[in-house]
Amino acid sequence: MILRIVLIITIVFLVIWAIQKVLLGFIRTKLLSRVEKRFIGQRIIISDLGASFFGQESKGLKQIRGNGALILTEMELWFGLAMPERELVIPTANIKSVRLTRRHLGKTVFRPLLCVDISSRSGEDTIAWHVKNPKKWQAEIERIVSA
Repeated sequence: MILRIVLIITIVFLVIWAIQKVLLGFIRTKLLSRVEKRFIGQRIIISDLGASFFGQESKGLKQIRGNGALILTEMELWFGLAMPERELVIPTANIKSVRLTRRHLGKTVFRPLLCVDISSRSGEDTIAWHVKNPKKWQAEIERIVSA
């Protein structure tokens, strides 16, 4: 009896895992297609298709957060949320500073987050992402902003 329950639980777990892998693969392929179309002919300095958006300070705690693509070019820092499809475009001229922090809007992953301070017509704001190699992101953004 116990062996049968363990077997059923294992099968259910494997089915859920397989469905998740297929769905994530589909979402990633669709996201990559969006990036390729959006940046055709442009030089991408650094990118992360698995960036985790921690939010925009001016929008408060009630906002959609999630994973997507973070792209840096000479002209803009672009984030495309995978689901639902949304984008955030920050001209590099609007970036005031970039730093690493451990938390943003009360959330943490206990690893450094890329935190970008911007200014726009609506005022000052701060946006953060969890990315692979945040120090490299920080250095590239600082290089672009100071140029």
